[in-house]
Amino acid sequence: MSARDSPGLLFPALPLASSGLMLLLSSLWLVGAGPSLALAPELLPDPWQAHRLLTHALGHTALPGLLLSLLLLPALGWRQEHRLGTLRFLHASALLALATGLLAALLAGLRVLGTAGGCGYVPVHLAMLAGQSGRPPRAPGALPAWLRPWLLLALTPLLSSEPPFLQLLCGLLAGLAWQTDAAGAFRWLELSEQRLQALQAGGLCRALAGCWPLRLLPAPSAVSELPVTHPVGARPPSPGPLLLPAPPSLWLHGKGSAPGPPGLGAVPSPPSREGSSEVGLPLWAALDEQILQEAIQASLLEESAQGPGSPLWLPKSSVSSLR
Repeated sequence: MSARDSPGLLFPALPLASSGLMLLLSSLWLVGAGPSLALAPELLPDPWQAHRLLTHALGHTALPGLLLSLLLLPALGWRQEHRLGTLRFLHASALLALATGLLAALLAGLRVLGTAGGCGYVPVHLAMLAGQSGRPPRAPGALPAWLRPWLLLALTPLLSSEPPFLQLLCGLLAGLAWQTDAAGAFRWLELSEQRLQALQAGGLCRALAGCWPLRLLPAPSAVSELPVTHPVGARPPSPGPLLLPAPPSLWLHGKGSAPGPPGLGAVPSPPSREGSSEVGLPLWAALDEQILQEAIQASLLEESAQGPGSPLWLPKSSVSSLR
């Protein structure tokens, strides 16, 4: 069923990735798959157990930890998916879950206690929140963005014993490292704009973008831009005068003078701006200047045809027309 073809729906379509994660986490807990997905550093040397670096976020062994993960997905995941788009949300969640698993495995290799056997999706929530800690709060009375992950880190051990505190801290550190990546060391891991547009243009993504009750959300950067409209009473800034380069017939080729009509000598060149190689004039000024120069040259040619000794003068009609 398409969301656009059903205007009488009781509620709008839900984000596909975060809502699908809620169903997946619940299903895996019901079948008891949590222990087989938990992060066990002693099993990681086995190539068949390397998936635990990523799947630790999907497994749960305690009901309070599952309920906390499910509660945070509508509270945080839906908003993040609306802001990033479904594909970018899935890509960022997978990368941060893998980074959390790698940090936890590193701490376990250093014989740090409290990092073995951890599982749960809350570290990914912490990493996603920490990745947005540089954004300003939307409402004046809202909590600062940098404070939210630390507050969740402090409250999670009080609500659930799963995952361990050090694994939560690894998720927070992974998000902070991603957010403060000033050197761009992790930018090559991001989903490129060309790849994102190619995926969203596929038939499967286009079909899921019109489904209900779960819908794939496009990335904001891939949405076509709407034309800019100005409010009533506000006028857009008027563009400046159209500048055209002065035609070669207007400006004289020499620095001081240019050849004039026969028997009249040189005509002085118009002033030019010092230090500039090109002269730009507005359209109306260029046309007026061209008409003026042609009129002067025609009048001078007409007067010079009377004779070389005749005085040079312009009739009143020519003067008035030039004005």
